[in-house]
This record gives sequence, C-alpha cells and structure tokens, in this order.
Amino acid sequence: MSGPGLFAPGAPRLRTIPPGANFLNELARALVEEKDAAAHPDALADDLIYVPNRRSARALALAIYRAAGVKTLLMPEIRPLGDLENDEPPPGVESALADLPPALSGAERLGQLSRLVSAYYERQGTPVPPASALAAAGELARLLDQAALSGGIDWDRLDTLVEERQLAIHWQQSVEFLKIITQAWPASLEDQQRMDPYARRLAAAEATAASWKDRPPKGDVIIAGSTGADPSAFALMTAALHLPRALIVLPGLDRDLTRASMDQIAETPSHPQAALARTLDRLDYLPDEVAPWPGLADTAEARARRALIHEALAPASETAGWLTRLDELAGARSRADFARDGFSGLTLLEAADDQDEAWCAALLLRETLEREGETAALVTPDAGLSRRVSSLMQHWGVDLAPSGGTPLLQTRSGSLAALTMDWASDPTHPALMLAVLKHRQVTPTEDLDTLERHVLRGPRRWEDFEGLEAHIDRLDREARHQAELRGRPEPRFAAPSQRIVADLQHRLANAGLGPDGEAISGRRFLEAVSDLMADLGDAPLPWAGEDGAALSTAMRDFADICDSLEPAAAEIWAELFKSYCQTISVRDAGGDHPRLAIWGPLEARLQSADRLILAGLNEDVWPKQPPPDAFLPRNFRKKLGLADPDERIGLSAHDFAQMAAAPNVTLISARRRDDAPAVASRWIWRLTTLARGALGEEEAARVLEPSTEDDPRTWLTSLREAPALPEGYTSEPRPTPALEARSKKLSVTRIEDLIRDPYKIYAQQVLGLYPLDPLDMAVDARPRGTAIHAALEKFEEDGVEKSTDSLVALIEDELRSAGELEEIILGGVSVRRKVAAEYLGWRAGRLHLIAGHVHTEISGQTDLTAPAMPEGRFTVTANADRVERHQDGSIAILDFKTGDPPSEKQVRAGLNPQMPLSAIIALGDGFEVKDDIKLRSDSVSALTYVRFGSKFAVRNIGDGTGRSMPEKPLEEIIEETRAGVTQLIARFADPSHPYVSMPRPIWATYGSDYARLARRDEWISESGDD
Repeated sequence: MSGPGLFAPGAPRLRTIPPGANFLNELARALVEEKDAAAHPDALADDLIYVPNRRSARALALAIYRAAGVKTLLMPEIRPLGDLENDEPPPGVESALADLPPALSGAERLGQLSRLVSAYYERQGTPVPPASALAAAGELARLLDQAALSGGIDWDRLDTLVEERQLAIHWQQSVEFLKIITQAWPASLEDQQRMDPYARRLAAAEATAASWKDRPPKGDVIIAGSTGADPSAFALMTAALHLPRALIVLPGLDRDLTRASMDQIAETPSHPQAALARTLDRLDYLPDEVAPWPGLADTAEARARRALIHEALAPASETAGWLTRLDELAGARSRADFARDGFSGLTLLEAADDQDEAWCAALLLRETLEREGETAALVTPDAGLSRRVSSLMQHWGVDLAPSGGTPLLQTRSGSLAALTMDWASDPTHPALMLAVLKHRQVTPTEDLDTLERHVLRGPRRWEDFEGLEAHIDRLDREARHQAELRGRPEPRFAAPSQRIVADLQHRLANAGLGPDGEAISGRRFLEAVSDLMADLGDAPLPWAGEDGAALSTAMRDFADICDSLEPAAAEIWAELFKSYCQTISVRDAGGDHPRLAIWGPLEARLQSADRLILAGLNEDVWPKQPPPDAFLPRNFRKKLGLADPDERIGLSAHDFAQMAAAPNVTLISARRRDDAPAVASRWIWRLTTLARGALGEEEAARVLEPSTEDDPRTWLTSLREAPALPEGYTSEPRPTPALEARSKKLSVTRIEDLIRDPYKIYAQQVLGLYPLDPLDMAVDARPRGTAIHAALEKFEEDGVEKSTDSLVALIEDELRSAGELEEIILGGVSVRRKVAAEYLGWRAGRLHLIAGHVHTEISGQTDLTAPAMPEGRFTVTANADRVERHQDGSIAILDFKTGDPPSEKQVRAGLNPQMPLSAIIALGDGFEVKDDIKLRSDSVSALTYVRFGSKFAVRNIGDGTGRSMPEKPLEEIIEETRAGVTQLIARFADPSHPYVSMPRPIWATYGSDYARLARRDEWISESGDD
C-alpha cells in the first residue's frame, strides 16, 4: 500500500521541514498521502514514529486523524524519545531491554549521592549538615546528567589534567571531590546491580538499535523533530539509516549551509544550527544532501523570513557582511522589499515591565478569541510569566493553565504540606498555626476566630504551648479586670482558646512531633506530617486529585532521599522538602483550552498556532545563561569531552528560530524585570539591527512595531483609564450619619483624632471598625509605651523609695511581658539606666512640691455644653498617667511619652488638646481616685510632658520653651481649648457635617489605619491635596 515517495528505494533517508511550517501537520499529511490511509485505515498500523516529547506525540496522533479525514483509523505507534527507558518497549526489543539492570529513580540517586558526600566530608574530618550534603549531591547529579548527554566521558583524564597544570588548590580539591562520581558512584551502582537514569536511557536506545539490526521493525520507522543532540536519539537515528524503510525528519535545517559554514557553526555552540551541524557531521551528511519535505506549500515571505532569521542569528564573524548578504538574497528585488517581505507578520513589542508584558500577552490571547476559529499560543520559558498570564485570563472567564503545570507547593495539597511542615517546626507560631487551621483542606475549627482575635494577634509573648496557655490566662485576668472596672460583661474567650490549644497539642503528640526541636529522621518526619495532615483534614483529602497524587509521590521519593541522611530538626527537613519540590509541577486536570495555549519552549517544539506570542525575551531569561560549573573550569570540561554549556543556548536559539519563522508572531521583551533594568534578548537586538540596516531606522520601526489600533500597550492604557465620574460626583467619602449615630462621648485622645482625622472616628464610633494587630507583630512604640507606663505605675504603688536598678528591672520585666526580644532589651540597658537615673533625679527635685499621695493611672470625665446634642451635653473622658497634689492646693498633671511630646505650638493651636482637656476634667472634679472619691481642686498649676524613652526631657505647657514662644497663662490655654473643643463638638452635632478623611494631611501624626477604607489613593490626586 506504499506509494513511490518517502520510503521508495533510493529515496532520501534524511529530510527536513523548514522553520515556520506546521511540522506535525506536514508530517501527518505526507504520511497519510504516502500510505493512502484515508482509503486504507490500517496502512499506518505497523509504523513506529519517534517524536521529542509526549505533547508532540499526542498532537501528531490528532494531526494524523485529521489528515486522514475518516472516522476509523488504526494509528501508528507514536513514542516520545524522552521516555525510551520508561515506556513499554516497542515490539521485538523486549528481550534486548530485559538484560539491562533497572535504573535508579532520581530521588534514589540523589539520596545515595548525598550519603557518599557525607561520607567524603566525614573522612575529611568536617561533617556537613543534611542540607549541604543534599545541595552538593544535586550538583553531582547534574554533572552526571551532563556527562551522559555528552555521549561518554573519560574521567580517568582528571588526574592527568591536574598533573599537567599548576592549579589553584581549590581546583585540586574539586578533582578529589569528583572521585565520588568517578570511583565511588560506579562501584555503588555495580554493588546494587542498578543503573544511572540517563545511562539506562542511552543503554535502552542502544539496545533498541541493536535489536533493529537483527530484527527490523515490521513497519516503517520515522524519527521526527529531533536535532540529534541527545545521544539516545542519535543512536536511534544511526540505526534507522540502516533499516530498509526508515526516515529521519530534521526540524528547521538550513539546507544552504556549506561544508565550511557547517564547520564554523559546529564550533559555535550557541548557534541555532550547531546541534544539527554536529549531527549531520556524525552521520556523514551535508546539508544539501538532506531533501526538502515533499508537497510543502512555500511562499516568498516565508523564505525571506527564514533567511532574515538565519542572518540575524549568524555567528558574529559573519555579521560584518550583513548588507551584502541581504542584497544577494534579495536577487532581482531591492534589499528593502526583501526585508519588508521577511518581516511581514513579525511584530516586536517592548513592555514597560514584566507586569505590562504579562498584560500584553494576555490581551493578545484574548483578542484572538474575537477572530472566529483562530488559535493562539504564548511561548515563554518564564514560569512566573506563564502563571501571571494564566491569572490575567481569568479576568475574562478564560481558564487557561500553563502547559508546564502549577508548582506543587502552590497547589491545595502541596501548600498544606508545606504549611504543616513549617508549623510542625514551630507549633505555637501564630501565623503558621492559623495558615494551617484556615487551609481549605482542613476541617474548620470551632471558635478559631476567637483564638485569633483575642490571643494570637499582637506581639508574640510565648515560645511554646505552656507559654501560650499562660498568655491566655494573663489576657483573661486583664480582660476580667477591665470588664469589672467598666461594668461590661465578663469576657468569654479563654475557655474556647484553651480548648483549641489543648486539641492542637494532642494532635501533634499523636503524630509523633515533639515540641523541643529534637533531631528526627527524615522518613519519620514525613510520616508524622502525613498523619497530621490526615488528622486535620477530611478523607480523602489531602491525597485526592492530581495534586494529592503528585504530593504523595514527592513525599515518597523524598523519603528515599532521607534514608541516606542523618537525623535533623524538623525545620531542616521542612526546608529541604520545599527545596526538593521546587522543580515539581502538577498539570491541570481540566484539560487544554480548544483555541489557546501557554507553552514552555520544550512543550512548544513541533507545535503551531495561527498566532504565536514569544514572551520573556530578555537576556538571562530567554536565552538563559548556563549556570557555572561548581567543580570544573571550561577548559577541563572540553578536554574531558563534556558538552559546552553554551550548547543549551544553541538549542534554545533553534527553538526561537523555529517559532520566530511562523507567519504571525509577536516577540515581547520588558524594559524592567523583577524591579530592575533588563536587557532585551540578543536575538531581538540582532533582528532590530538587521531591520534598521535594511530599511533605515524609521521604516524599521514602522514595519516591526504594531499600529496604534493593534498595539496591546494601547489597549492596556485604555483598560487602565478610570471612567469619568458623573458631574458633581466626588469619590472622596463624606459620610453624614444621623445625630443618633454620632458620638456623644469621646476620650481626650479621640478628640484629637476628631480634629486630625474625623473619618477615623466615623469608622470606629459609627461603623464599629477597629484595626486588628498583625500576627506575630514586632513590639513597636505603642506596646513599649504601655510597658513603661506600667512600670512607672508599679514604681509608685507602695510609696517606698526605690533605686535606679529597681526601676530599670521593672521596665525590663514589663518589656518582656509585652513580647520584646531579649537581645533588644539587653541592647538598650545603658540608655535605659541613664534615662532612669535622670528621671529619678528630676523626681527627687520636686518632692518638696508634693503634698500627700501621688495618683497614677486614674480615670475621669466631664461634660461640655453642647446644645445640639440630645441631652445638651457631650462627655469627655481621660486617663491621667500621674496627678500630683501640690503644697499650695493646686494639682499638676503629668503625661509620660516614650517619643517626642507635642510641641507648645501644637497644644496652643488646639491640635493636641489632651492635656488642657485633662485639666478641664480636673477643674470639674472629674477624676476619681478611689471608688466614688473625687480628686478636687480649684486650680491646675502645671501640665507637664515627661519624655521617658531614648532620652529624658521635660516640657511644661505655657512656659514658652522649645520654640521661643512667649509665656502664656495656663488658665488662658485651658479656656481657649474649652472654647475650641466646644465649637468642634457643635460642628459635629450638625447631621449635615461630614466626617472626612484627614482634611489636612500635614496635621496627621502617623499614616491612618483607615486611609484604605477611605480610598484616599483614588481621590487624593483629584483634590490636589498633597
């Protein structure tokens, strides 16, 4: 049933499909025509086709089915070259592969290499931790893979190379270390009767090739889409040339290469044709002996595009003759016409940054859906960009998962495993605890919000479960005391919080995870984490689905690695497991989008779409610079026969050339990447330079850049433009609640908020919204100030004179209770002692003024006249840090500040009315020193700020110090404050008066917790307020 074409006697054994052509569709078309498969559905059944990967295997099967155009078709066997040793072997070669020892899994190899690394350093007398052993094993495994892909290495030459050169001592040490893989590793494999994974793969290919020699396959053999860079693929190619009916189809070979240019390119590993040139040389073929693909419809534009890309990516030595070469290629046409044809359908985009780059790619994909039947694909090696575009597509309800999948640790099951491991390392860490208990795969915990809000938020004041339980008891006592003082209901958070904590301790103990950070084997740690995850979740979670299966496999494989490592603390195993999972991804089980795709360069090989978008085209992204060899300099690698690291760039350049030759392709780079300046890919620079040389700078820009209406950057600008607001509308919130909802009672500090940020009062007093402390909050000025206030209060409690040491000790005890780190407490001892000594000296100097007892932390209130209020009054409350009764019968009110106190100017201007309002309360006999016993006075002789923080200072209101202001009687300041606050209250008693957000930002002392609620970023520019 075979026609006189591809497999006829004397027909070329090597053919090529040019860049830009739909490789798989062309291959399928020719095979179906060759075998007349439409009329004979079984004509391809005995054929064996090798393609680079599983995705291309699936795509080729679909292309063959479509090309045949029949409902029933017996498909050929299509096998990925990358799975030669894993798939079921082809018919006829089972016995050849049966004699090969089994391969180690990647995890087993990593674990055994880790054991050999640990043994090496133990012999050196410098044992290394598991993390270091595993990292070194990873580098050795990478070197083993490179050796296998290089087709065999003579490791015996290492010692000779060392002797030949006067090497630095670290290189000699590297050579000694490499004996792990040159001597110890082969011996270990022989003892186990196992094989290295890549060595097993090459052996499988060689065994298959040998079996073909004795028993040729029944049908035709086609090896399609491989450059021959992989030794296993090359072994099959070599064998296929000796089969009676076989064909090798090379991707994108430049058939115009001469022997001289082939030799030059073979010595330029970063050239896109380098791998093909080396393959042809080893097969003893010249490029012009490789036949073109039959029946391919080619166009002048496609030929011009291929020629331009070939010239743009030529070795540097050939770029000097670019213009002459373009004239030769143009023939009878002008150089400019030739370039216009070649660049037709190719667009260059430079985005401002990687975020805009993702938007441009997403917009182009989305716009494709507006074109009936068209397909589009984004191709990028940047996994982060792929995920970002996938997320952006959700804006339009398009579910488009990257072909590379989602990183395991970002899936539901993987994230739970990572969080559980971190939590097991520190079980009472508030953020880790809540992250696990709130995970969507964990059974909801009753009263968890109570524990979070009342216990876990704020500074962490405990180290273990015992400390956490004590913290809950302390909070409960404080809350009960405050409730009793204020006549509020008893707090009820302690019991449910203690119940949750006890339950967590029980679960951790059942899983076998101790609280003390003791060393544990890696396998036991994984088992404990698995048990804990199962206990926390509902079966079959977290092991259900694709992500659950991938997690189970990853944990099983990592356990094999751990068996070769010494016991370590839980946090070490957690970090090692997360590092191990960095390269593991999980494919979306939802299937592919029918018209859109996101591929990596490897998945994109041999694929096609109506529109290709190549993104991430920046240096060190695409192409990615090869990582430095941890053990061998480049000249050593070359002499040993290891592949040049730049060969990876050459293969990447070949991928780029194949896709950039597509009829409709957009190339996207970014000016900034990861918040740093970025350089466009060398390929972009060369194409741009070539276009400018052929067309001139202005026309090159016009030809390569999209028109304004077709530019996704223009679309993005329009998308980001805020719609015009209706006339008279402002986005600034100006709430005007009813009088009944407005505050009728405020503390002196809240009065200050009403002056500086009325919206804050609205949010708190009307909406009932208060900011939550962060989890594991660092101790900042507020809790430090509270601690110092508490210490000063205790210092005065018994009236007995104390020393500087006792005051400092009290302060440090309170700071510890507030959660301050011990190293910070110790670091501030000298400053704290100096400030305490100065305070005690100042305090002693004023004892003669005081008559009777000093009152600390007392509360009071008074009513101000407010006719507009329902009851004609407004209540102002205060807590005074220290109130002294002086010998003359007056009182002095002192307020302690850990930072800078308000200035005299701010107090007189009414921006900081706290102290004058406290004086008003005192003059109204509003402070209560004991139950129903008032502090009575007819005069206030002093309002004093005492700074007790990084330094000691005293500021008396009214004396004019600090700003060279004239003295002003304190009574006058107090009365001015009374008048100003009364006027303020009257203004807010008007139901039409709005609570605006920070009407004068210059008055705001700190950033407002309510700025986001007030949407200040939306309207602040509209008002011009800065």
